[in-house]
This record gives sequence, C-alpha cells and structure tokens, in this order.
Amino acid sequence: MKWYRKPARIVVLLLIFFAVSLCSITAGSGCAPYDAAASSVGHAQEVSIPVTSGGMDEEIPATESSETTQQSAGAKKPAVSIDPVTTETAAAAAAAIKEMKSDAGKVLRVHFIDVGQADCEFVELPDGRTLLIDAGNEGDGPAVVQYIQNLGYSTIDYLICSHPHEDHIGGMAAVINNFVIGSIFMPKVSTTTQTFEDLLSTIQSKGYTITTAQAGVQVAPGISILSPAVNGNYGDELNDWSAVVSVCYGSSTFLFLGDAGTAPESTLSIDADVVKISHHGSRTAYSKSFFEEISPAIAVISVGKDNSYGLPDEEVLQGLTDVGAVIYRTDENSTIIAESDGIGVTIKAGGAVPAPENGTAAGTAPLAAASTEAASTEAASTEAASMTAASDADSVTVYKTDTGSKYHQADCSYLKDSKTPVSLADAKAEGLTPCSRCDPPE
Repeated sequence: MKWYRKPARIVVLLLIFFAVSLCSITAGSGCAPYDAAASSVGHAQEVSIPVTSGGMDEEIPATESSETTQQSAGAKKPAVSIDPVTTETAAAAAAAIKEMKSDAGKVLRVHFIDVGQADCEFVELPDGRTLLIDAGNEGDGPAVVQYIQNLGYSTIDYLICSHPHEDHIGGMAAVINNFVIGSIFMPKVSTTTQTFEDLLSTIQSKGYTITTAQAGVQVAPGISILSPAVNGNYGDELNDWSAVVSVCYGSSTFLFLGDAGTAPESTLSIDADVVKISHHGSRTAYSKSFFEEISPAIAVISVGKDNSYGLPDEEVLQGLTDVGAVIYRTDENSTIIAESDGIGVTIKAGGAVPAPENGTAAGTAPLAAASTEAASTEAASTEAASMTAASDADSVTVYKTDTGSKYHQADCSYLKDSKTPVSLADAKAEGLTPCSRCDPPE
C-alpha cells in the first residue's frame, strides 16, 4: 500500500490543507492580529479649526493624527497636525498623575522673563526637563533664545503657545528654529495674522506636530492644562481661548493664566502659591471672586514699562493686595525667578519688593532679596538686564507697510501685503502716525 493511501497520512494531509486554507482566508479578509501601533500610522483625519479674525469665523483644514513624527535627513516633512483630544481622553488625562513628588535637593525654577508688554515663562523642572510658555513678541525671539541658551539648554521638552496673539507667540518661530522641541501644545483656535501663519510654517518645516491644549490634557507629571474647556466655545475672543497651565511640585503650585478672561476663569477651582496674572494685569481679566478662589501668595505681572495701556490696572493691584498677595512686576523688577523645593517658594532674583508684615508669604518660604543667589542664575540675570533696556519706549517694535503713512501692531490687517518691523522711535522720526484700527503704542 502506497503511503498516500494510508488513512493516518490522509488525515494529516487534510489537517495541513485545512490550516493553510484557513490562514489564507483570514489574511484575505484583513483579520490579522490587531497591532495598535501599526494601526495608527498613516491614518490621518481631516478636522476643521475655527479661524477668528475681525469678528468673522471661517474654517481651515488641518490634519489630525496621533502619529509620532520621526525626523531624518532628507525625509519629507509632514504637514502640521493636531492630535485629537476627545472628552474621553481628556477625562483619562485628568485621572493621571497630577503631581511631581518633591525630591530632596532638587528644585523647580520658574523664570518670568522680562519681554516688555508681552509674556514669556521658562520652567526648569526638577528632573532636568524644560517647559516654555509663550515667547513674547517677534522682536523678543532672539533675546528669549539667548536667555535660555545662557542657562545651558539646547532642548525644550514641552512648549506651550497659550493663544495666537503676537505678544505671546511672536518669538516662538525663533525658539523652534534654535532648539530641539519635544512636544508642542496649542489651543484649537486660529487667526489669519502673518505671525500665526509664520509659526505654523516653522512648525511644519521642522516636522513637528501640535497637540490640542485644552482642559484635562496632562502635559507631563505635575503639568496640567486647565482651560480652555473641552468643547468650549469662546467665539472670536482669542484671549479666552488661552491655555491655562498649572505646574505642581510637591505642595507648591504655580498657575499661568495667559490672557484668559473672566469666562474661562470662572470654571477654575485651584489654590495657587504663585500666579502669573492674566492679560498683563488688565481689568478685563479681573474677578474678585476668582482672586479669592486662587488666593495666591505671590502674584507676577508681565507688563511693559510705561506702556500705553496704563497696565497693570489699579483695580487688579488692589484686588491682589486684598487677598494678601506679594506683587512682582517685570516693568519694575525685571526678570523674576521663583524657586520651589516642593515645600515652599522663594524669589531668587528680581527687584526688591516688600514682603508681608510677618516677613513670609502665606504658605511659602521667606522671600529673598533681589540679588542672584545661585551661579546657575547669573547668566540669566545679566541677560535680563539687557532685555529690560530693550523694553524702553524707544525700542518698542511696531510695523509699517512699504507705502503707507501709518505704523501698526504686528497683527494688523493692513499688513497683509507688506510688513516691515521698525522701532517706535524710528517710526515717529519718519513722520508715521499710529493706525486707528489696531491702536499701536504711542
């Protein structure tokens, strides 16, 4: 009897044939074992981002993807993409670790960099990583870059653009061009200004992606985004779309409000030791109940010296005084450096500001004098002094067109066809007068 006629061999052949057939059918139907990593690659979804300009809402497409971008020489740069954050993922993030546990001998250091009538905060985290929130006006970019490089950093691990106003994102392109960037976070709101478009182009050229900044997003342990609200709609008020950020190290909490107004502030419930006050101390972002809620021990106001807006507003200053906050201002104190060991907060550099009567801000360590107390801040203090000089009225940057007789703010619609930066002093020397639409400094 030949081997293929033996019953046992026949059974084996049938089993092998059946197994091969089943695998072929499975492969053909796409039912391969699920690979989460492989399934996310190359599957982008088109979303619409509201564009706010002059009270008119329009929409532009952006790519939404959770794909991690790898940079390599000669590789094609992907389009700027925004990672989706749904209500579910936001809730999951909210349940994540919100605290950096204090580590003996390690400190968290926050630099409130003096960029005049603008905003910029650089955070040295206890684990050696870094966080940058905003980067001042376009003209501040080189100084911000130099300041951070003087501290010895070549990488910014987390970069947050609070909202697309020029005095917050103007210097970001320079930062992105000069540092290795880990993650970029921006609220899902846009504007048609050249500054914003230049920022997006820079991000795209570097092959980076953008993660939506909204409530519930956990940037890293201890770093959380509290606003704008998930599915929130603040209309064409770009300030209210500001990414509000909390940084918690041990029992110390820092709160960065961007330019958020009273609408988003009313949704926040947090006690903070140090607060970067919203909108340069404007009363448009002042709420007595909110100040009482956050009850800051130390308040920092980023504001330009002798600015044309008259900021900070007296009502804001009085409100902070009423809740017992010690007030520091970049127009008076230059760059301010706050340091936390996870237990208390100490002001390590900045102008001399009287402490409360008991000598200690509530819940914090004693406030130090204005001198620099650590070698690692010497270069920062030196750079801060030069940046203070650059914030004088004669060095304020405004913009002109090739043929016009006016000077403008950076995001003025009249600058669509041409835009040339010029100092305020030079603009006046040329006989240019302020634009009535964008109301630049005078």
